[in-house]
Amino acid sequence: MNNPLLRDVRLDERLRFLRDGVVCLRQIISPEWVRRAQDGVEHEQVMFESGAGEVARQLTVTRRLRWIYDQLFDSDPMAAGTPWHQDTSYGLADSHRIVRVWMPVDHVPRETGIEVVRGSHLWKVERGWAGRIEVRDIEANRRAFDIVGYEVDAGDVVAFNYRSLHHAGASGVNFNEKRRAFAILYADDALALRHRPPLMPPAVRDHGPRLA
Repeated sequence: MNNPLLRDVRLDERLRFLRDGVVCLRQIISPEWVRRAQDGVEHEQVMFESGAGEVARQLTVTRRLRWIYDQLFDSDPMAAGTPWHQDTSYGLADSHRIVRVWMPVDHVPRETGIEVVRGSHLWKVERGWAGRIEVRDIEANRRAFDIVGYEVDAGDVVAFNYRSLHHAGASGVNFNEKRRAFAILYADDALALRHRPPLMPPAVRDHGPRLA
């Protein structure tokens, strides 16, 4: 398959991803795919043709990746944020090399975008949604954590490890902009399934496993 990315992932970006569990890749998705995503192109085309899988492949240096599932976030200007969590706390799968590729369709300010606790992918304790698994109060103690976040535009990608502690800010701080983004999970062949029901956030549309 041809590589549709505007550029390859640089070595320093891959090293940052391995060290921090998160990296922002600026202007890596082509304008054509940005336009098609904005026009409401089918999920399957975005997952398998836009280069999102190639981003995960280059970050993990994995020749064969599995697509786990995808999500489309379409938040109105007054939408609430996503609480701090690790995906391993409620997901059906686990692997050292599961990558969440978060691909914004619109401009997303720093305040409403993805935030990640740097290095939390190396933590041994899994943490999930409040009420399901106890989560330390990140918001009340932000200075105690190494939190990284980004202002992003369409064409950028924020990629982070499945085990990273992360959340998204509330849209209400920016009344004139929506926060639309694709979030696609890819994993290597060391994927291990868990037999328990997932706990998914509301208003998220998912699709089942398929090879990337």
